[in-house]
Amino acid sequence: MKPLDSKYWYLEIHMDYKKESLPFPLTAELVKVVIVGAIDIMFGELSSCLPLDILKFNEKTGIVIIRVPKDNYAKVRAALTVCPSMRIGSVDVPVIYTTRQASSCLLSLAGPERSII
Repeated sequence: MKPLDSKYWYLEIHMDYKKESLPFPLTAELVKVVIVGAIDIMFGELSSCLPLDILKFNEKTGIVIIRVPKDNYAKVRAALTVCPSMRIGSVDVPVIYTTRQASSCLLSLAGPERSII
């Protein structure tokens, strides 16, 4: 049996930041801009044009699920690991990105939170 070879990696990331210090609420589009900005700071403009998709963003919990091409997974994870803040407008907001789970299969991110009814 041939194993599935995924073109993408999926990351479940927790963003820890103070909501009071934001000039306006975060949206999925703004989270994408912030993550691409972190990649741009670490690896330059050429790497920041990689395809990156925000599949889910929960503003209350700070959980983001992103999809990146498997060739760029290491760059994205490294950029988020060392990024100390996110720039929103003219404000730098301190943030800690914690990768909770990463997998080449989106279904595996359901993990232990999955329940069968």
